[in-house]
Amino acid sequence: MKKSFLMALAVSFGMLVACGDDSSSSASGDDEKELSSSSVEKSGNKDKKSSSSKGKSSDSKGKSSSSKKEEKGEYKREFATAIASGETMFIGTMSLGHTDDLGKDFIEVGTRAGVVYYDNSLFIADLSVGSIARYSLDKNNKIGKKTAELSLPGVWVNHIFFVNEEKAYLAGAFDSLLIINPKTMKRTGAIDLSEYKNDDAIAVSPGTGLIVDGRLYVGLLQSISDYVTGYTAQVAIIDIEKDSVIAVAEDDRVAAVGSLDDSQNQAFILADGYIYCYCNASWGYSPDGQTDGFLRIKVGETKFDKDYAWLVTKEVAIDGITKKDNFKYLSPATYAVGTKVYAFLNVMVDLQQVWTDMDSYHNNTCKPVEIDLAKKKMKALPIDYTSSWASYGKYIDDDGTVIFAVSTEKDGNAYFRYDPNTKKAEKIATVEPIPMWIVPLK
Repeated sequence: MKKSFLMALAVSFGMLVACGDDSSSSASGDDEKELSSSSVEKSGNKDKKSSSSKGKSSDSKGKSSSSKKEEKGEYKREFATAIASGETMFIGTMSLGHTDDLGKDFIEVGTRAGVVYYDNSLFIADLSVGSIARYSLDKNNKIGKKTAELSLPGVWVNHIFFVNEEKAYLAGAFDSLLIINPKTMKRTGAIDLSEYKNDDAIAVSPGTGLIVDGRLYVGLLQSISDYVTGYTAQVAIIDIEKDSVIAVAEDDRVAAVGSLDDSQNQAFILADGYIYCYCNASWGYSPDGQTDGFLRIKVGETKFDKDYAWLVTKEVAIDGITKKDNFKYLSPATYAVGTKVYAFLNVMVDLQQVWTDMDSYHNNTCKPVEIDLAKKKMKALPIDYTSSWASYGKYIDDDGTVIFAVSTEKDGNAYFRYDPNTKKAEKIATVEPIPMWIVPLK
């Protein structure tokens, strides 16, 4: 999950803060894309293998789309997903019952991308070029035409917080929150956050966040260098009616709240009347002294709970998985059921691995875990280690089971379903490309 914060921060922050549509915003009739046989390859430490032009995959139970309707792709697709092929990503929609269609009608993006569902549309952020586009979905949730796009060249822009169908906040690696109309993808205003930038920071970047009871809670990352943020946790609390900053909560028990690469904003979790905020301490690239873990803010208040801090590296030990004081960090988590969430715990140090280059993304160092935020407990699940490149896909289904998308040494690229009642996991589908995000289309 190592990501570059700053991409190209030579972009003028003043231009971004200015109201109006100074950046490139357009409507488009671009055709849908289909993965080609040359682009779909397995990445990582294994040999690359080309797939067919239809992105072949197999269901673990041998199911196939047999009816004529299904052959025409007329079944309902339940999820948006991102898949990785080499260092390229593709985003589209899928059904877990028809993973043989994974690879059809996908939108090609660069090496990094985010995807959000809202108002029967997908909003796809291509972080390689600095743009976010709206794509329509048809009645079966098949991805359709690009209807509008906002371009911010050279800027890492990945977070979108929807107020309603005509107002949203856009956040990323710049000193402001942009206010946009998500129907047209045009800018309508901005909230300047530059006064909160530290002297040693290149930018104060609004990243992960959550809207609760008329307020946007958004993490402010003091971006110092590519993988290093400031030492203090900061959350700006925004009045979404007045578009103004109510307060900035600060705490030095952990380093930097949230992330710039979590398009689902899952480092902020609403549970039991609190907003839990996760801080990853610069993914292990920080100077000595940064601490990872969870803090929380009671809904309606403007300060962190002084009686709560869960310092994951310092406090978490799991037999056979990780020791206390060995640096570890969590991928974005699911929403909460009660106070429980699900995520991947990256335990590079325990496995005696470190970041070296791009291939490190594909090392299998991330263990699926169940987390109880209130009780400060974590347990490993019976699914093999996945790569950090594929440590985003997880979703709690309506029946309470949890779907994980993984890229493992033992089971390959696959989807698993974990049942918290039986404490068992079952592989439900195998796919050829690397599966990533799982975003419910509802």
